[in-house]
Amino acid sequence: MNLNSIILTPQLTADLYADTLVETAMHTIPEKQPVKFLGNNQKHILIVTSNAAVAFLTDNELVFLTNILAACKLTIADVAIINKEQYTPADYTDVLELLQSKTVILFGVDPLAFGLPINFPHFQLQKFHHYTYLYAPELEEIEQDKNLKTKLWACLKTLFDI
Repeated sequence: MNLNSIILTPQLTADLYADTLVETAMHTIPEKQPVKFLGNNQKHILIVTSNAAVAFLTDNELVFLTNILAACKLTIADVAIINKEQYTPADYTDVLELLQSKTVILFGVDPLAFGLPINFPHFQLQKFHHYTYLYAPELEEIEQDKNLKTKLWACLKTLFDI
């Protein structure tokens, strides 16, 4: 009997090469979970906030943000607003891909906390991997400080070519 005539059963082959040849455990690829957002995302502008107490924004923040958007000739229908505290994606790129975002405005959400591998200061437009980011303080803080409003407006004029 030579080595070429040995017949191994499928079970014996699996036992011999359990960790290298045959994988017996079933693995599933997790589906990307849908992202809950406020707005219709018509212009693929993502606005990220962070407030564990509400679903998206407080009433005052929503009114203030609506006024900001109106000044930029935008509406809530043009943007997607997510609350970072209300979702747990595996990676920030999942959110960007699912919403097909081109512009991301982070209100009170540090770029590193959002998952970006880079950090940048408030009111600096930052391009990274085909996206444009703007990091700003929380909406409530901006609403109460005229200097912050002026800085935000200057960035938004550049960002949206106003």
